[in-house]
Amino acid sequence: MKKNEFINQLRAQLKDLPAAEREEIISDYEEHFRHAQEKGRTDEEVIKRLGNPKTIAKEFTADYHLGEAKANHSLSSLTRAVFASLGLGLFNLILVLAPFVAVVGFIFSMYVLSGAFVLTPLVAVAAFAWESSVAKAMFNLFVTLILAGAGMMLYAGMNRVSKAVIRWFTRYLQANLKIIKGEK
Repeated sequence: MKKNEFINQLRAQLKDLPAAEREEIISDYEEHFRHAQEKGRTDEEVIKRLGNPKTIAKEFTADYHLGEAKANHSLSSLTRAVFASLGLGLFNLILVLAPFVAVVGFIFSMYVLSGAFVLTPLVAVAAFAWESSVAKAMFNLFVTLILAGAGMMLYAGMNRVSKAVIRWFTRYLQANLKIIKGEK
């Protein structure tokens, strides 16, 4: 493989990154080749040291999406970072995807539960028509209003928990990528 082929493959693999980011990476790698040529190294030697363009692109893509997740603190950015890191190996499938799915599933179920609690007074009001005892109907309404309050508190609490989990999982992903790259 020659320099141009390496650069073209790298550029093609980086197609999902913004143009400015992609061109900065390409420029850095072209600089690697220039320095190596000044030292008398061949393109093949440089490519052997740099590695596979596909692997390099996966690492840059994961880094980019992780940076976006750190900046935005949103679930969508974090999800893109998780799926970008999955391309780096089976290790990530087990240590990243499994906890991510478990945590997102738990958070989603708590939001559904809070929504169900908030909607319970509607059921109690609808049940008024079928309830024979007014006292029993009022008791049911009172209990459902308590559940609605609990649902609102659960929703507010889950908003805080969600934000904390996104920040924590972003740090977890960052540490995971450092391990894969062999960084400390």
